[in-house]
Amino acid sequence: MEYPNDIKPLTGLRFIAASWLLVYFFWKRLGLEGAAPDVVAFGYMGVDLFFILSGFVLAHVYGPQVEAGNYNHKGFIWARLARIYPLHIIMLIVMIGIWIIGTKLGFSHDASAFDVKQIPFHIALLQAWGFVNSDGWNFPSWSISAEWFAYLTFPISFYLASKFKNSKIGGLIAVSALFLAIYILTALIGKLELTNMTWEGGILRIIPAFMAGVMLWFIGRDIRLGQKAAYAGVFASFLMLFVAMAIFKSPVMIWFMLAAIVFFFAETSKYEKGGICSNKVWVYLGEISFAMYMVHLPVDILTCKGIAKFATAFHEAHHYVCFFAGITLSLVAAISAHELYEKPIRNFMRKHTPSWIKKGKKPLKPVENVA
Repeated sequence: MEYPNDIKPLTGLRFIAASWLLVYFFWKRLGLEGAAPDVVAFGYMGVDLFFILSGFVLAHVYGPQVEAGNYNHKGFIWARLARIYPLHIIMLIVMIGIWIIGTKLGFSHDASAFDVKQIPFHIALLQAWGFVNSDGWNFPSWSISAEWFAYLTFPISFYLASKFKNSKIGGLIAVSALFLAIYILTALIGKLELTNMTWEGGILRIIPAFMAGVMLWFIGRDIRLGQKAAYAGVFASFLMLFVAMAIFKSPVMIWFMLAAIVFFFAETSKYEKGGICSNKVWVYLGEISFAMYMVHLPVDILTCKGIAKFATAFHEAHHYVCFFAGITLSLVAAISAHELYEKPIRNFMRKHTPSWIKKGKKPLKPVENVA
């Protein structure tokens, strides 16, 4: 059974991924002794959830165009650039401004986080391709760099996944083998955990996740689980996700459960009322999830550094103030950035596509909520 044009549950799921990441990031501000709860400690894998979502949604939006022979890669790249680049650049400028002003005010900082030599790589979206030697500037943007790699190679990913459209079990086995192979090789050769890689080579991290999303779309568009089975799948996937975190503490198991969650969330969209997390509130929160992710570091610096230095009234409780204020202000800043900058600039860029980019057939599905 075909998916609806707009798979709203996946937009809502993006907000869950962004919230998981923000809680993980701001948790350290609480200054609590001991390890964070498992569900928080594995929050960094919210990025892997985003990567799987990206592959699924882009296959859903552009896959039919590829199959129909009217896919235009230049148009695709321009649309994706309009989606991610304006906010990325403005946040890079904000971070440069914070560095300049903070230095003049006497704030201390990690020199590797503000390495001027890295700026050209950030501008070119190459900071997760192995060209830099540390997280720097608005470091969450490493994932946008990895996404950029996936966009450039989208036709290859789609072509490879399409080879298994008549052998879906084989496709799942192939994607699983790809993930496990890269996971093992990065551990053996680089002594790194794939699901925790950022600037070291985040493009390796996105390859299997993006491919998994594309393959899951191929599977889902040709089957019909039934409404009860779809919702049961969502429940079972979340249950197994918590088991993987709390008992096995296994990033590998978590990765597979995240893929399952994406699949079952999408399945719920095929039935009445549009599926789980598909009302207007969830969809809007999903739409601002990219901004939430991109603004949270500048918000953290301005909020927590400011409270520590100037808000003496909060001295005893400043850890808790930083945590709750950081998350709240990230949400406020995300709404503002989305409404006043991200969305208007994106729409302007799409409306004014350069003449050298030949416009193909009108997209078969809406692209506003593409991850």
